[in-house]
Amino acid sequence: MSQRFQMAATAFALLAALGWTSAAAQEAQEISLEDSRKIFASNCSWCHGSFGKKAGKGGPKLAGTPRDEEALFQTILKGQNAMPSFKNTLSEEKIRALARYIKSLPADEPPAQ
Repeated sequence: MSQRFQMAATAFALLAALGWTSAAAQEAQEISLEDSRKIFASNCSWCHGSFGKKAGKGGPKLAGTPRDEEALFQTILKGQNAMPSFKNTLSEEKIRALARYIKSLPADEPPAQ
């Protein structure tokens, strides 16, 4: 094994041990639920209503969906029926954050206090 290769392997091992991650993984970790709500409000609420309750242009209700995050991610990424693809509009990390946010939406309105 060459000395250069050995040094590169050692450097990679050190970075991995220190918790080094790719920029994409760091961005995904940084997208909070609140930021995801804002992404939803600016990109999805037109058709799916505030909090995914189906309003606006009549997109389906998303709150309480039985679909898993990966299915939601794929739909947002590729589009479906009248819904456009967001692959050229939003980063993969933002689309994943949207899928997590949609799964967090409660099926029913919270009780009034």
